[in-house]
Amino acid sequence: MSKVLKVNHLPALTYRFLKSNDSEIEIKDIEIKAEKTPVTGELPGGISVKDDATEEDIRKIFKSVNEKIAAKKLDIPGPNGDTMPLNDAQTVRTGMGVEIDSFMQEMNVPVTVISAEEGQKVSQPVMIRYELSDGDCVLGSQVIHAKKDSEITVIMEYVSEPDNGGFLGIQTRLLAEEGAKINLVKVQTISEKMVHFDDIGGVCDDKADIEAINMQLGAGHTWGGCRVTLLGDNCVFNNHTGYLCRHKQGYDMNYVADQMGKKTNSNMVFRGVLLDEAVKTFRGTLDFKAGSAGSVGDEQEDTLLLSPDVINRTMPVILCGEEDVDGRHGASIGQLGDDTLFYMESRGIDEESAKKLMIRARMESIARMIPDEAIIIRIQQYIRTIL
Repeated sequence: MSKVLKVNHLPALTYRFLKSNDSEIEIKDIEIKAEKTPVTGELPGGISVKDDATEEDIRKIFKSVNEKIAAKKLDIPGPNGDTMPLNDAQTVRTGMGVEIDSFMQEMNVPVTVISAEEGQKVSQPVMIRYELSDGDCVLGSQVIHAKKDSEITVIMEYVSEPDNGGFLGIQTRLLAEEGAKINLVKVQTISEKMVHFDDIGGVCDDKADIEAINMQLGAGHTWGGCRVTLLGDNCVFNNHTGYLCRHKQGYDMNYVADQMGKKTNSNMVFRGVLLDEAVKTFRGTLDFKAGSAGSVGDEQEDTLLLSPDVINRTMPVILCGEEDVDGRHGASIGQLGDDTLFYMESRGIDEESAKKLMIRARMESIARMIPDEAIIIRIQQYIRTIL
């Protein structure tokens, strides 16, 4: 099949010559297969899994929160810079946009619903592992549903052999009901000969919490998006993303926190390293909607550039329709400082070793947050191997 998807739309358009308003995924001459989500290991108690959920099933899951969203009578940016009513959105808005929704439905991708039952706080994670063989072109879709006062942790790992080619597209939608918490971890170490997209969309109700950790370390070209709607009062979204791009790898991402409820809190942290001729585009938006009084949002990016030939585009955005809010953003982008290099060289560490040390330190600062020691060790081994 051949197809071009417009994705990662910046919520507030900027100058076209910056090439940051959106991006395109070109899918051509490949045979894509839609697969059930490969849940591995023993399922923890209090957790249920349903394969082959229909889109109608998904709409029922999100029905109550979508009614609350519609009641706010707010508009959101459409894919072409226009606006569309919130109640016209599909089951949940995602970071990469509506064309991914349409593509997944067109390809009849089976949706796996992973649910934590009401009041069940489950510490043991649900494990999902995609192991791609050479030539695999796979699509997968999940809904993670934390019912009232529950907690669930889902760890997703994407792996392949170093020389495998192929395609992997994943869409994950989240719903944290009142007082619930979702911990989502994604680790991607697939081959540089592969193309990858990873699309996330979530909704938090009153006093709910979504915690996301995302490690993007492989794939030749990666598109990532995450959009979380902080619908209820006193709800929280925390995100930590680590990325490493080398050779001619490209990483294009779009993160949005839609803060609608009162006293919501969002915190997005991004730490990355660019080497060789890598290209990275970051879009990060804090959107304080009318009625979000008392809300706080913070987005921080820290990118280390280790080659004069890399291309880095960073677009931090704050949109504000409410007066009583606190929004902050910042970006630290640059090379290793002379003071840092001098300090390390004075202790017998040459420049090349110093660079490797800094790369590992940045990636492991995110990896250490993952609640699985075996995956942390695999990430450390992967980074040592590619360096």
